[in-house]
Amino acid sequence: MSEMCMRYRMSERDAYYSGRVVNGARNVTMMGDCASRLMAKEYHNTGRCVGVPKCRLYEPCFPGDYVEYHARILGTEGKRVTIETRCFKVAYVPEEREHDSSADIIEKPPLCLAAVMVFELP
Repeated sequence: MSEMCMRYRMSERDAYYSGRVVNGARNVTMMGDCASRLMAKEYHNTGRCVGVPKCRLYEPCFPGDYVEYHARILGTEGKRVTIETRCFKVAYVPEEREHDSSADIIEKPPLCLAAVMVFELP
């Protein structure tokens, strides 16, 4: 089946909670965007998300983190398409940095969020 990958760097305006933690809903929104792009690529129509039967948060994200979103089609049943989406933190801002835009790459990116989304085609 087909896959889609998308990258995004969390900004200061994404920080929601004290301690500068990014709201998990921000990642869910970005995962939905990645799934919609996959739908457009495969079916030439984004359809509409009709359900999220599974969603689990694993690791927090912070402003400056580089996050990679992956979406892949698990299966289709009639006009319904089931898509698995996952979010990995691939780089972070180090505590002591030489430049404002410094980032350290993570060798084994941790899974931050995983979800299964169901889309329906018109």
